[in-house]
Amino acid sequence: MKRNIIVGKQALSADICNHIIEVARPNFERALTGTGEDVNSIRRSKVSWLEGAIKHLDIYMPICQIIHRVNAEFYHFDLTDPEAFQITKYDEKNQGFYKPHQDQQYDFAEKQKTVRKLSMSIQLTPPEHYEGGQLQFPDDKDKFNVEDAMDQGTVVFFPSYMKHGVTPVTKGIRYSLVCWIHGPNFK
Repeated sequence: MKRNIIVGKQALSADICNHIIEVARPNFERALTGTGEDVNSIRRSKVSWLEGAIKHLDIYMPICQIIHRVNAEFYHFDLTDPEAFQITKYDEKNQGFYKPHQDQQYDFAEKQKTVRKLSMSIQLTPPEHYEGGQLQFPDDKDKFNVEDAMDQGTVVFFPSYMKHGVTPVTKGIRYSLVCWIHGPNFK
C-alpha cells in the first residue's frame, strides 16, 4: 500500500489561484459530510463546486495536466476521471477546520465500481492572508512538512485512503481546491 505524499510547490500561478477563488466566490454553501454525524463536530467550512470541465476549461486543463504528470511519475494508479473540483473556504469567523478523515477506505470499496484513488489539495491563498488552517497527515507526520504546503499555488497529492485534515483557521480566510480522482478498485 503506497503512502506517498507528493508536494509540488507553486504548481499554479497566483493569477490562476485568484481566478479560481473569484469563480467560486458567488456559490459558497455550508460543507457537509457523508457520515450522518453532527457536521460541526467534524467540519466547519463552506464549499463551492466547479462543475463542468468544458465550462471551466481554463481551470481544469492545467490541473488535469498536473494530475496526469504526477500520477505517471509517482503513483502509476489506474485512473479514470476527477470529480468536480471543490473549492473550500475556511474562515476565522467560525474557526474553520476539518477533522482528520479518509476520502476512501482501502479495503471496503464495493467491487466493480470506481473509487477515489488519488486525492489532491491546492493552496489558493497566500500564507500571509491567514493563520492556522494547516493541512495535516496525523499518521504520516514524518513524511510531510506542513510548511512545504503553505505557498499559494502549491499542490499536495496523496492516496485517498490516507488520513488527513485541516487545523482551525484562527485569523483570516484560507481557500483551497480539492479534487478526488477515480479509478477501479485497488488490486
